Amino acid sequence: MADRYTASEFIGKGGFARVFKVQKPDGSWVALKIPITLDAATGKSFIAELQNWTTLVHENIVRVNDYNIMPFPYFELELCDGTLAELEKPVPPEHAAWLIFNICEGLKYAHARGILHRDLKPQNIMLRDGVPKISDWGLSKVMAQSRTTTISGGFTTYYAAPEQITNRTKGPRTDIWQLGVILYELVTGRLPFTGESMVEIGMAIVTRAPERPGAVHPDAQPLDSIILKCLEKQPKQRYRSVAALQKDLAAYLKINYTETLKESIQTNDLSRSAYYCGDLVLISMKIGNLVDAYKYAVDLARYSAGEARTQAAELARQIKARVEMGAQELPEELIRKAEMVVHQVRVQ
Repeated sequence: MADRYTASEFIGKGGFARVFKVQKPDGSWVALKIPITLDAATGKSFIAELQNWTTLVHENIVRVNDYNIMPFPYFELELCDGTLAELEKPVPPEHAAWLIFNICEGLKYAHARGILHRDLKPQNIMLRDGVPKISDWGLSKVMAQSRTTTISGGFTTYYAAPEQITNRTKGPRTDIWQLGVILYELVTGRLPFTGESMVEIGMAIVTRAPERPGAVHPDAQPLDSIILKCLEKQPKQRYRSVAALQKDLAAYLKINYTETLKESIQTNDLSRSAYYCGDLVLISMKIGNLVDAYKYAVDLARYSAGEARTQAAELARQIKARVEMGAQELPEELIRKAEMVVHQVRVQ
């Protein structure tokens, strides 16, 4: 691999692969994952799953740059700064909800293409400039098929859904359960299901009701109903889709951001007003609330200056045009443009 990379640094080792930070000849840095072991039974599955992952091109999904089995199996990924596992916990509920909301964006995109994750956990939710990105797509399936792995079923027990423990049908709501466990851990600083052994943990997941997050950490109380709905034992009693979960998270975030926005307006702190208007624009766009998105985009332009104001005003105009057309949602490219506009406003 010396012809492909000019420098390397070992980052760490997980259950599936060793990870290196490597530099390409053009000077850019990427992450290189090298599976610890692949047997004949999993070689084809490894390639198939990596091919699926490469089709997932989204801001909240780690990008695969390249992969191959020669001279040995490896895959090259965009380099991120860290993972959710490294965050100091408990995380303030507002920030935790924002993280999960954006993870939902990536999951929603994948689910629409018929691709499930099945092994979501803090260790494979990467962070790049604070933005969460889902990694390790399909690798749980490869590990489950391997005769050499020690991971039972290809999932991580602490985050496993009841249907994974009992080997029943998995679906999009399996991923929703795992989001619920991650959010619970973020806002309380502890896992909802524990035990002295993997068997005890599995039994707790299948049979015990989790302690209410707000009882563990009072600040988490506003998110109790959202988290507990994700953690319903029966998949049909959970959120019907990631989009439905996202809407409840958006409602919680809007209440908090709107209050903070009012405070910043009262103190004439225009940069802070623009900051929270930007969040409200993006949340509204991502859940398909075009009317609110337009309203906040107009406010964003009002609280901005110079070229950023011009860009925000143009964004508001484009959203308004779609409202007048009766559109129910916004194209992905307009959401990406909005993210760039919001970034420009914040660095002005």
